[in-house]
Amino acid sequence: MKYVRNLLKTKNVDVVHVHFHRDIWIPSMVLRNDRQRKLFLSVYMGVFSKNDLLHRWIYGRVDAIFTSSQSLNALLPERYPVSKETIFLLPYGRRIENYREDQTVRKSMRERLHVRDDELLVGTIVRIDPGKGALDFARSFLYLDQQSRSKIKYLIVGEPTRRGVRKRGESPYEPHCEKYLREIESLIASEGLTEQIILAGYQADVIGCLNAMDIFAFPSHDELYSLVMLDAMAMGLPIIATRAGGNLEQITDGINGSLFEVGNSEDLALRIRNYIDHPDLRKKHGDAARSFVDRRHDMNATIRQLLKFYRTNM
Repeated sequence: MKYVRNLLKTKNVDVVHVHFHRDIWIPSMVLRNDRQRKLFLSVYMGVFSKNDLLHRWIYGRVDAIFTSSQSLNALLPERYPVSKETIFLLPYGRRIENYREDQTVRKSMRERLHVRDDELLVGTIVRIDPGKGALDFARSFLYLDQQSRSKIKYLIVGEPTRRGVRKRGESPYEPHCEKYLREIESLIASEGLTEQIILAGYQADVIGCLNAMDIFAFPSHDELYSLVMLDAMAMGLPIIATRAGGNLEQITDGINGSLFEVGNSEDLALRIRNYIDHPDLRKKHGDAARSFVDRRHDMNATIRQLLKFYRTNM
């Protein structure tokens, strides 16, 4: 605490903006009797109830909270000891200029994945975790007719959730997530789909992977507001997402993508088949998805909004 006090003083800090809920404790205590400096918190993920006496004391010093989701804005006053007047929407920002189709990257990535030029690549990028729905995505292939199957391949990018702490010799992954990966691998092997469904594991080059895709599927069972789906939208891909959570803020069914029922692989297959059969619809929805990101998630606009808030609330 002494270090933080000295830092604030020597650097002439006017605003302390915390981006991880566990880090709010020390600034809240340090600024308890300092009302000249402002204390802000950004909340990005799902939250548990924090309405006990200690949290009420800690959050009583927070001047404002930012979230990226309207649904989280509505939920926070129930879970946190804060009033709705202190909660503000700050959209995620994306460096729009980085999201451009690159035919060289696309060709290279698809060659590495053994995807032909005349095949459509339907992909997803998720953690391999039961709540993220990768198995639902893989199962949807079974509901496609033979003609559709002959035109496409599936790509699953991601690895199981990693352990926070592990002992020597233990797997780096959470056991239930590693088990889930084995279920996916077993389904693919038992159905003879090792060439049709590609398990790529973790890939650092997200934009490169998206360049290789023609359709993006997002099967997560409950997501507050998906960054990877924003990435896919920024690349102009048509999106098929679950009808749940923040997806409903990002995707307007039939306008900039398509929604399917959570956990319903047959419904997902139906949406995929619709995009296979209607290339004009893929283009229309992909263009609308890109326009959505341009309008609402430009990083420059997000920064301007945040700086304006800082200035007007000092």
